Amino acid sequence: MAAVDDPLARAPADRRVRVRVLNASGTRGYARRATLELRDRGFDVVEYDTERGNPRRGTLIISHTGHRDWAERLQRAVGTGTIETAPDSLRYVDLTIFMGRDWKPATETLRP
Repeated sequence: MAAVDDPLARAPADRRVRVRVLNASGTRGYARRATLELRDRGFDVVEYDTERGNPRRGTLIISHTGHRDWAERLQRAVGTGTIETAPDSLRYVDLTIFMGRDWKPATETLRP
């Protein structure tokens, strides 16, 4: 995860950046933990789930709406990942992130 004080590791303050988080790591709980961290950074995670199949070694971020700068902010927020563009006007999300085994979540804090 990126440094807390990095302003580019956050969603733009004046935009709603909708993100779909998929745990593709094979490690239980990654999608939920990534969702909490990304929401803390201003991203609107509208869906999270587990990707079935072989675990991914690396994290992949897909930009569906052509906002590469948003994908780069998401990449900075998670501290890893490659970015690809796959336009899809039927998707209700701007970005999809497949959390791979290279992502290391922050130490989990107690939440009320």
